[in-house]
Amino acid sequence: MASRLLMKSVKYSAALAVVWLAALAATGVQAQGKSSGAKIKLGTPSASLSYLPIHVALQKGFFARRGLDIEVIQMAAGLVAPALLNRAIDYTTIPSGPATAGARGAPLKVICFTSVKLQHVLVSRPEITAVSDLAGKRIGAGSFGTLPAYEVRVLIDKYHLGANTIIVPLNSTNDRMIATQRGTLDATVVPVPSDLKAEEMGLKRLLQMGSILPIPQAGFATSEEKIKTARQEIVELLKATIEGIDYTSTQREGTIEIIAKWMKLSPAQATKAYDSVRDTFSKIGVPTEEQAKAYIAMLSSTASLKGDVAAGSIFDFSLAAEAARELAQKK
Repeated sequence: MASRLLMKSVKYSAALAVVWLAALAATGVQAQGKSSGAKIKLGTPSASLSYLPIHVALQKGFFARRGLDIEVIQMAAGLVAPALLNRAIDYTTIPSGPATAGARGAPLKVICFTSVKLQHVLVSRPEITAVSDLAGKRIGAGSFGTLPAYEVRVLIDKYHLGANTIIVPLNSTNDRMIATQRGTLDATVVPVPSDLKAEEMGLKRLLQMGSILPIPQAGFATSEEKIKTARQEIVELLKATIEGIDYTSTQREGTIEIIAKWMKLSPAQATKAYDSVRDTFSKIGVPTEEQAKAYIAMLSSTASLKGDVAAGSIFDFSLAAEAARELAQKK
């Protein structure tokens, strides 16, 4: 019964994805990295520094140079897994949905991670001087099952903040910052570069969450069918991504310029954002064993997965490793 309900849900979601994508296509979607080669549809969320190296690779023409014509389609995270299953898109930079579906038996895989540490910051009211001061206080997070809520639960356990510390569910980052500024909350977790706005509001940076949670955030996910039928395309896609990671890590000024334009930040703000996330990126798109385990632990909690989740059910990093080897051989 549960299996039938799950299949109905997937089919219904896939139908929604097709309708949504068709409507989007009718309005015209801007393509980036134009090329006469293979046309690839890439589902992405709104602008996020978690997949900055992929955006850098698009802007610098690394995909186009390898004959890949990328059409970027912005879509909600909940649509990407059914869209992949229905072939409405080829890849996504939002791995959580496909990973959850893969853990439940769907033929989807995460094939690389660009960011391998959380790009979130714990900010607080100015009178809070240390994380330990939050014992018994009110910390804003998303609703149950969201990444921010998971982060705050880990924070409470790690710093022994106690059972009297209250998690207040507010999904809007902006609402959480305003509530902290007004004193309704004592602290909250925000993504970079929202921490810059938090500081402008008079809030205090307490902790880089990536320093205690080496959890991958963004990368590429695709279908097992795509892995079987388009192996060379994926290798070329991942080579361009690794080149994007390398550029992001080594070309500071060029990357800051890209961030400023993409995130609509001033040069000074873009510089702060870059310096905040620079060490969160992978080298070749493959996480360490510790990072992979941290991701599975997070996914099991946020998606309420039952039992042990086998890494092989959600990950396939073999092509990323192959792409890295081929690039290394040419150096």
